[in-house]
Parts: sequence; C-alpha cells; structure tokens
Amino acid sequence: MSAGPRLLLLSSEFPPGPGGIGMHAYQLARHLAAGGWLVTVATPQAYVAAAARADFNRRQPFAVITLPERDAGPLWPVARLRALAGAMGAARPDILLASGRRALWTAALLGPLYRRPYVAVGHGSEFHSGSALPRVLTGRSIAAAAAVVAVSEYTAGLVRAAGRPRELVVIPNAADGERFRPGQDTAAPRRELALDGRRVLLTVGRVGARKAQDVVIRALPRVLAVHPDVVYVMAGLPEKRAEFTALAESLGVAAALRFTGLVEDALLPALYDLADVFVLVSRRTAAGDVEGYGIVVQEAALCGTPAVVSRGCGLTEAIREGETGVSVPPDDPAATAAAIISLLDDAAAGGDMGARARELATRATWAERAADYDDLLRRFLPQGTGHRPLATGH
Repeated sequence: MSAGPRLLLLSSEFPPGPGGIGMHAYQLARHLAAGGWLVTVATPQAYVAAAARADFNRRQPFAVITLPERDAGPLWPVARLRALAGAMGAARPDILLASGRRALWTAALLGPLYRRPYVAVGHGSEFHSGSALPRVLTGRSIAAAAAVVAVSEYTAGLVRAAGRPRELVVIPNAADGERFRPGQDTAAPRRELALDGRRVLLTVGRVGARKAQDVVIRALPRVLAVHPDVVYVMAGLPEKRAEFTALAESLGVAAALRFTGLVEDALLPALYDLADVFVLVSRRTAAGDVEGYGIVVQEAALCGTPAVVSRGCGLTEAIREGETGVSVPPDDPAATAAAIISLLDDAAAGGDMGARARELATRATWAERAADYDDLLRRFLPQGTGHRPLATGH
C-alpha cells in the first residue's frame, strides 16, 4: 500500500497546554493520522512543563515539532523560522493546514516559498480589529489560501469581513465522543472542591476578559437568593483570579467560588458530568477578540449538561435554543441569572435538555468533522497523492 499524503499542520497552540484552537488542531491531527495521512504538527506548546510536553508528544501517532516562543530569548523569531524550515524539510508536506492567526500568517509565507497549497481555519479570535498591519496580513493570508474553513456561520461572516477567500467552507467544531460522556467518577473532584450537596455551575476556559466569568459572578447574588446551595466552578488558566475574587468579595459571594486552575485531561470529563449547568457568556473584548464557536459547550453536551451561552457570537450555534441550552445577551448579569435559575428551578426539564444536548452532540463528533476536512484537503493535493476517504465509523 502506498504511503498517504503528507500534511503539515500549523497551529497557534496545542495540547497538553490549554486552548480550543489547540484542541481542534489535536483532534484533526489524531483523526487524519488514523485515516492514513502522514501528519506533522508545528506549534508552540505553552503553559506546560518541558517534561510533560515531551511525554505528551512522544505518545502521539504523529510528529510534533515544538516552536520556540518569546521566552527563548531576543532571537526567538529567528529560532522559530529555523524550526519551521526544519519542519518543512522533515515533513515534506503535500499541503499545509493553518489554524490560528499566526499560523495563518506562517502558512502564507511558507506556502508560496515552498510552492505548496494551504488551507486556513478561522476560529474567530484571529479577526481582532487590532492595528492596520495585522489586518492587512490576515486579509492577504485569507485571499492566498486555497480555501478557508470557518468553524461557524458567525465566523464565516468574520472571514468575509477580513478578506476575500477563494473558497469558504463552514465545518462546525465538535468534541471528543470517546472522552466526554455521562457516568464519570466524580467523587474526587467533588471531595477536592467541597461540592457534596451543592448545585454546580461550571465554566471551562481561561479565566479572563473574553470568557466573562465576571458576568456570572455578578449574577450570583440573584442565583444564590433562590438557590443558596449553588457553587460556581471556574476551570482554566486563572489569569484574573485576584480581580474576580475581589469582585466576588465585594458582592458577598466569594464563598461560592471555586478556581481549579488548569485541569488535567483525565479529570475534565468528570467536571462536566458533575455540573448542573454549563455557563459560557463570552463577550467581544475591547481588542475585538470574540468567541467563534465554543468546543467546551459541545464537551458539556456530550456529558449531558445543558448550557447558558451569550448571543452575538458563535456560541449560539453550539446550542439549540430552548432545546439544549439557553442564550442571553452578553454582559447582562440579570439575564444570565434568570437563565441559570430557570434551569435550576426545574431539574427534570434541565435533565431533559441535557439528554437532548447529548443526543445531538453524539451525531457530530470529531470523527465526522475530520472526515469533512479530509474531503476538503484531498481536493487540493498534487496529482498522485490521493487516498481513500476517511471513514467515520457511521
């Protein structure tokens, strides 16, 4: 059997560090490699120790080349360019796939230089208003790509506003149906976070401006007035922990907060499973950063947990309104509180909503999405490097 086509996947982040873009890239790499692609990933891998990173990379069915970052010293851009040249030499790719803004810019440099086509993935966070130079670089990179994938219809609108893609395809995000499911052993996190006998609200993601955990904290006084047993768990890099703790103290709700920090992969499904309501009411930041879809909403859905999400971004495409979740205006603590209370007031209805969320999420996991990427990428392969379409198992 002839070897499969060669793919160099460029990503702006990658596990074992945090981030939805990184998880998206990892799942594509994993499924495409299983489907016969010869995959090499070139990416930064931030927020993890070198030993953990090396152990993770060693266990993958594809090659990972870790790109130097700013902490490598003042000449880190030169070191990164050398690493990228090495990646091109080692991978000898037939095609590039770029995920994340800097990865997109990199592909726009490497593609023409090595005469290789590239496909870009738009998540939403790449399209900050920002300064003129990033906007120009992003626009030109979009226009030069063989195709651009948007992870939601909302993100597709951002892509069109940022550039003129030759071809624009919407392939929604998904989640890992193998990892995320009901029936997890939740005893350890319940004990460690003192959650026994408590109703749990959960947000997964960097604790900061865009994920808007502060809106949920401002909603807590209303929620606790009706459901005093509620605890709000924030899982993710605790960037604004001090600021959000001070906010909670000023509102008298600090005792209801739990910050977990970064959560080990093995423990994350249990957090989703023990939660009564998943809450992600992201906002568009002052810099223009915005939520393009919300993989974590799908992960929660696979565990049977209904969601409260914000409107005006891609999050609404991760739920079915009133069927698997509820949407609220961004930066609206009163509406957020009302949505949370409505789900907690009627446990049976919330359970039905969670069951429906799981039912729909299991129909579109990463296996199906990777097959869509496989179909797209094969169209741009040089003649003679094609292979059998990726099987989805359905």
